Amino acid sequence: MSVPRLSRRLRLRPGGLGAGSLGVVGCLHWTLGTGVLLGVKSARPQFAVDWLPMQIVQPLHTLGALGFLFYGIIALMSVVMRRHGMRTAGALGWVSTGMGVFLLAAGGSVLLGWGSGLEYTSWWMPLTVVPAFVAAALAGCVWIDLRRFVNLSAEGSWLLLMGTLLILLGIVERGAGTMAREVTRALMVEWHALDTMFAGINVSLYGLAILITSAPGGGRPMRPRLLCGVAVFALLSTFGHHHYLSSQPLTFKWLAFGASMLGLLSLWRHVSSLRRGHHAAATTAATVFFRVATAWTVFAVGTGVLLAVPPINEVLHGTHAIVAHSMGSIIGINVMIVIGGLASDLPANRYAVQLPVLQRRARWFSAILLALVVVLAASGVVKGVLRIEHGHQSYQHIVRGLLVPLPAIGLILSLVVIRLMTRIRRCLSGDPPVAPTNESPDRCQSPGMFCASAPCEAQDSMRSELMEVQR
Repeated sequence: MSVPRLSRRLRLRPGGLGAGSLGVVGCLHWTLGTGVLLGVKSARPQFAVDWLPMQIVQPLHTLGALGFLFYGIIALMSVVMRRHGMRTAGALGWVSTGMGVFLLAAGGSVLLGWGSGLEYTSWWMPLTVVPAFVAAALAGCVWIDLRRFVNLSAEGSWLLLMGTLLILLGIVERGAGTMAREVTRALMVEWHALDTMFAGINVSLYGLAILITSAPGGGRPMRPRLLCGVAVFALLSTFGHHHYLSSQPLTFKWLAFGASMLGLLSLWRHVSSLRRGHHAAATTAATVFFRVATAWTVFAVGTGVLLAVPPINEVLHGTHAIVAHSMGSIIGINVMIVIGGLASDLPANRYAVQLPVLQRRARWFSAILLALVVVLAASGVVKGVLRIEHGHQSYQHIVRGLLVPLPAIGLILSLVVIRLMTRIRRCLSGDPPVAPTNESPDRCQSPGMFCASAPCEAQDSMRSELMEVQR
């Protein structure tokens, strides 16, 4: 099936969704499908073990998640650049195509058994040059149009440019680390590279959220240099805070602990932002999801600080508690920022009637994700406590019993996310807005809100003219 025909089948059009959006939808389905399968195999390891082993499912899931995050950055950059007429907006189409070719080749290498066997970079290692090129191209686009980005928000521009460079640095470092022969050195490079890459992804998405919600000339100014320096130090130095039991030098462990404790500053800032957000005057389709992302940022930073405390880390390292922290961070923050950024392109006459539906589904999303995180965290705590005095076989059945609800919760979460994306995609691709089901479509809801066919004021005017004719 050709790309234009596939776009028509998915009801995409240039005026609705831009570069990268098709990849966002595809990688979202890829990641959710393999995630549900991972949940099944976590509770029942022998499920389809002969033809679908964990050595294939887990790398494919991770690859899909990385593809979603890369495509999310491309899609949100396209939203900002198309909206403000930036020069390099057209280049994002080529970048998106290159990322698609990489994902197909990398997924094929994993399925054929040609993967590297390494965590988070499971593909054939020479293919790493493609995501490195993608990160460099994104950084180049930001640099060329930096003046227009800064006109929107200096802080958002700084975060986006720094994030894309950190992604590039992490990918290059990860590729170079595969040549290290000494085990401790190789592990240190791997941890630092992965943390740098994911920090770059998170920072880029935060910067794009700021740019999407900023009006030209009205963005927040840069924060003091001291705070920016503290942020960079923390980003580059927390790579060891989940690995205190490793053989890395003690100096690095203390450095990682100190940098991780600086997360308390970020925790306080996001808690304050969340409290202010409830009293914000304007609520749009984008801010609905950005507020959810802010709430999950509080969770991510708070649990990150806890997991960096050595006595807690000693109990929980290598358990599902770490997975709970990661899932809450990636799904609760990054997915919500990507969906919110795409929803920011909704016309006013569409998001007005869709807003209650989007708010309700965002609340369902948070509730189901919370259930997922609780199940993972509970199994992690039980495993961490029991393994102190018991052997692996004595507690494994208890942990697997706690993970039994995982496939069902994952399936429900997947359906909620897909329905959210479907609702937004239909609104962007030109489907007529649907009035809430509890209201009659020919009655106005409130001044300024849009009904199924026309604004309330227009309907009132038409109704008045009809009454005059009847008289």
